[in-house]
Amino acid sequence: SLPLERGIPVARYFQTDSFDELKNWFENKDKTDYLNVHMVQPLIASSPYSSPFLLAAYGISNNFKAIDVLNRWIWMFEKSKQSNVRIVAFSTDCDPRYLLAMRLATSFFAKFVNISLCDRKDVLEIDLPKDWSAWFFMQTRQVFFCFQDPIHLCTKLRNRMLSKKATMLIGNEVVSIEVLMKLIETKSKLVHGLVKTDIEPKDRQNFKACIKLSNDDVLAALEDIDGSQATRVYLRLLRSVVLAYVEHNTSIIDRIYHSWFSVFLCRIWQTWLQIIDEKDILGYRVETKKNLFITGPALFSIELNAHSLLAVCLLVCQHKLPESALSISNYSSQPCEATFRLTRSMSGAFSSVVNFTTDQFLKRAVSEAS
Repeated sequence: SLPLERGIPVARYFQTDSFDELKNWFENKDKTDYLNVHMVQPLIASSPYSSPFLLAAYGISNNFKAIDVLNRWIWMFEKSKQSNVRIVAFSTDCDPRYLLAMRLATSFFAKFVNISLCDRKDVLEIDLPKDWSAWFFMQTRQVFFCFQDPIHLCTKLRNRMLSKKATMLIGNEVVSIEVLMKLIETKSKLVHGLVKTDIEPKDRQNFKACIKLSNDDVLAALEDIDGSQATRVYLRLLRSVVLAYVEHNTSIIDRIYHSWFSVFLCRIWQTWLQIIDEKDILGYRVETKKNLFITGPALFSIELNAHSLLAVCLLVCQHKLPESALSISNYSSQPCEATFRLTRSMSGAFSSVVNFTTDQFLKRAVSEAS
């Protein structure tokens, strides 16, 4: 796999006229198991759903750190700026290294001593109302913003609800798939639209199930099911994430509302768990209070996305970003996911695994683009 130099893959590293050196590489160097893809999503006011395009793709090992990701983003930002292109935000899935890179880039409860992005001359400075600092925790000087992919975030929230290891407690009730199963078994599908596979934990990337579970019809139908209040609260959290970041037709004011509804719901929930007595959780078979709450990465993703969304809105209002930056549903890593789905047809009908070279991928991507 290509070595990284400050997060950037070294170009033409495996280029030689020596057969012995080539043999040595094959025998001693790790082969690339992963393909790293960078997609660009244009933000155009007249065409909010413009198609993304492939910026770069290269083979890489899984042996990289958050600082490599951050250095790579800074390099991409600077190179883009040289071409009069301003990168507003980066978006990825919730890999811990990417999440840490996002927090380092925005100084969101994380700081890297050798890099201070907020001191650059090309920062975007947010004029934050004074009384907002009590609940808005992102620094007001940002070079670019970061969004955790909302579809991955939704599936993480669903998987937490379906997990057998977690018992999420809200008030005197737990978030439970049993009440959803009872709903499916006792009421017609015409009422709620659910099927048993929607609460099947094996399909961990089932985003369509997230949409169905957080539907208003499900929330209304659950009102007649005993012990469903905690589950309804949790599904409203999931619904707010969908409305804030995924739905194309949500108005910008509703996006702000739902993004911060999810933030304040999580903050109140977490604070309540911290102050309740330890003896009150003895009957829930959990080791710590952390197992009664959503995962740490999911919480940071909800917080980071809401702060970035509101910051972008403020900068547009203050005429420091164009109105096209308000295409919030475009801030996701789904263009990469769509590109990866194309690769599944590259291995042939009789292959059970995805298997291709970087060169084959690039040729396929070029042919698809043309």
